[in-house]
Amino acid sequence: MKNNKIKDKRVVFKLVDGVAESIYSVFDVFEAAVSVTSCPEITYRNGRYNSLADVTIPNSVTSIGNYAFRGCKLTSVTIPDSVTYIGENAFESCTSLASVTIPNGVTTIGDAAFEGCWALTSVTIPESMTTIGPGVFYGCRALTSVTIPNTVTSIGYSAFDSCTSLASITIPDSVTSIGDGAFCFCTSLESVTIPSSVTSIGDMAFSRCEALTSMRCMNWSRPST
Repeated sequence: MKNNKIKDKRVVFKLVDGVAESIYSVFDVFEAAVSVTSCPEITYRNGRYNSLADVTIPNSVTSIGNYAFRGCKLTSVTIPDSVTYIGENAFESCTSLASVTIPNGVTTIGDAAFEGCWALTSVTIPESMTTIGPGVFYGCRALTSVTIPNTVTSIGYSAFDSCTSLASITIPDSVTSIGDGAFCFCTSLESVTIPSSVTSIGDMAFSRCEALTSMRCMNWSRPST
């Protein structure tokens, strides 16, 4: 099998027997938009300084690799139902990203996948997810609404750290653990209810939540004397 490379004006494709198998690299600067037409995996790695503002991800894509769109100027992205994996830091520092649709087929969202998406205002975690990983939404300072399904059992460390606009959060009865600093520096968070299913809350999970006035722990019991 012979491997080759072909370049268009914006992206480098890896060719296997003349077929675009994957995108493995991009130039430092994107002009306007790129449309991926046939590719099972998106794996750009050096996009921090590019100006990519729009992307169409086709149904042939099943995996979005680590750092795929890091630092791009995307304003919205629709991830197709075919995608099951979103890699670490995949959309990190996409500071203009205000809207993202995560399909139900996604089973894994890598660490810090949406870290620093300052414009992101709401997100719905799909029911196919069981874990919200470390730092996934760290520093999403415009995030006001998060929907966590009752399939999620753990919220990783710093998952929502520094989401300074998040005023309320509903933790479903399925959750058993909340990691260190999970909601640290959520300075607008006013109330939270910890369900009875939770058996572990990490250090500083709600540290620096300066607006927090109400916390209900459904599993709390008076210490024996």
